[in-house]
Amino acid sequence: MNVLVGLEDGQVFSLEDTGVIRRSSGLPSVMIVRELTREKLQDYASRGVKVFVCNSDEKECLSQVLNKIFPQCKTCKFA
Repeated sequence: MNVLVGLEDGQVFSLEDTGVIRRSSGLPSVMIVRELTREKLQDYASRGVKVFVCNSDEKECLSQVLNKIFPQCKTCKFA
């Protein structure tokens, strides 16, 4: 199983239940944002996209989302 996660700069990553994180494409179901505004929340919610607020670097944010979605993954592997 995998989940597509987007960054505000347009990059999309696939997070897999095996702990692998790789670049991907498509419409993300989770969006990582640095600052959450009412407008962003309404926009993403209207498209059915979940929002994850993170102020760390890209890899750390992706790792945090991976651990929230797939708590059984103890380590991440960036591919």
